[in-house]
Amino acid sequence: MTNSVTTMKLVPLSKYIQLALSHAVYSQNEDGSWTVEVPPLPGCVTWGETRDEALEMAMDAIEGWVLTALRFGDPIPSIDGCILHYVSDTPISKAA
Repeated sequence: MTNSVTTMKLVPLSKYIQLALSHAVYSQNEDGSWTVEVPPLPGCVTWGETRDEALEMAMDAIEGWVLTALRFGDPIPSIDGCILHYVSDTPISKAA
C-alpha cells in the first residue's frame, strides 16, 4: 500500500492572483460591459466597462478577497496545488 501525499507549493500573492485569474470566467453583458467571476474564490465577482477594465477589476477583487479572508481568519483555498504564502501577525502562544 502506498501513501500518497500531495505537496502544496507556497506562492506569493502576485502568483496566487495569476493562478486565480487563470480560472476567471468572463461574460459580456447586454450593455457591452463585462462580468468576471473567479470560481476558486466563492463570491469573487466584478465587472468592467471593457474586457481590459474587467481584468483589472478582477485583479483588484482577488486581492481584496484574499485580504478580507486573512483579516477575518477565513480559509484561503489552494489553486492548482498552490497555497498563498503569508506571515500572520497573530502572536504564537506558548504551551503551558
